[in-house]
Order: sequence, then structure tokens, then C-alpha cells
Amino acid sequence: MYESNYFNKIAILFIATFANIFVIWYFMIREESSNWISSQVVHQISPYIIDEDSDGLVIDNVILDYEFRLPPGFKTIGARNFSFFMEEDGQKKCEIRHYYINASRAKKLSSDDGKTVILLNSAKLVFELVGTKEEKNFCAKYLEQIEASLITD
Repeated sequence: MYESNYFNKIAILFIATFANIFVIWYFMIREESSNWISSQVVHQISPYIIDEDSDGLVIDNVILDYEFRLPPGFKTIGARNFSFFMEEDGQKKCEIRHYYINASRAKKLSSDDGKTVILLNSAKLVFELVGTKEEKNFCAKYLEQIEASLITD
């Protein structure tokens, strides 16, 4: 009598386990779920390591193997399309977007008043000021500081 009772319990556990696995599989395989999961993975991956020391933030790109230092007072936002800015009275000030693109695809891309473009191996590193012309003129000194602090290996 006791043996059949254990057999029924084990059989019920197996059936419940397989039913749960099927339910999880069904919800994961649906198009909406797989799109959501893949979009979360894409949005979370960042090639940057951000470290803080007494002089401010140090940004290290582990894929292209370069690093630079942000001037004191800058904050960061973003993962792949990275930007940094100063904040004054809750407003962004001196926002700088940073990204890199394949050098062969961006042959005509070059530096100008509000943008610094640096060739690194097969990529172009871009530091671009966002804002009005006056703000770009005021914040150009920060672009120069970032470019001067760039270290490549």
C-alpha cells in the first residue's frame, strides 16, 4: 500500500514538473517574449568600464582598448551610445555624445568646432558637443581636455 502511494506522488511531481517546463517554454518562445528578452540584452551590454578616482571619472572601452578621463563634475548616461554632461540646477550643461564607428564607413567624418574625431586602428572615436553655438563655444575646452587625456594601448 505504501509503495503505490509513493509511486503516485512521484508520478504527480513529474507531471507537474513537465507541465511547468512547458508553460515556461511557451511563454519564452512567443514572439513578444523573445523580442523583449533580446531587446533587454541588447540595451544592457556596454563596452565601457567607468571608474572613479579623486580626479573624477575614468572611462575605459574594453573592446577597442582605450581610455579617457572626464573633467571634474561630469556625469554619464547610456550604455553603447554614451554621453556625459555637467549638471547645473537640474539642467544638462555641456553635453558630449561619444560613440565610435567603422573608419571605412565614415571616411568623410572629420573634426570641426563642436566635434572631435580621432582615428584609432579601424575605428573613428567621436566626441560631439550637443547644444547651441554659444554653449558649444563655451564647452569646447572640455573636448580638448578629454582628447588630451585619451590613452590607447
